[in-house]
Amino acid sequence: MSLLLRIVAILQIAGGFYGLVGGLNRLAGGVPDGAALLVLVLGVLLSTFALVAGVLLLEGGAQAERLSRIVQALQIPLIATPAFSWAWHVGATLPLHVRFGRQVTAGIDWSAPSEGWRFAFDGGPTVVLGVNLLALALWLVLRFARR
Repeated sequence: MSLLLRIVAILQIAGGFYGLVGGLNRLAGGVPDGAALLVLVLGVLLSTFALVAGVLLLEGGAQAERLSRIVQALQIPLIATPAFSWAWHVGATLPLHVRFGRQVTAGIDWSAPSEGWRFAFDGGPTVVLGVNLLALALWLVLRFARR
């Protein structure tokens, strides 16, 4: 296995574990109602999926690269509109985003180690569109990697 694939696997395992523990900790602090509970459970499931995909990639499982590509692809878009928002990352992130409001602003940031999950049907007053550049780069590594 190449060094790049090992790095992808380690980021997915560590980030998935970090997200899983964070989600379970939030659940242990008090069970939210309705939609908030559904979003929290979905976040825990996504973190578990990233963790499992990372372990399979590290072990060289048959479907590991495909599952890891799905994990990375889900982390690429960053979307926030007044009606809907989506942003998810595990392990690390390097988001490039453009915020549309009275003024159009662009920004880039990074965070490692980290995990983040935002899914809602209320995204805020402005529109924000972005790309997680790290997830995009890792998806490309997985797409074009040769074992």
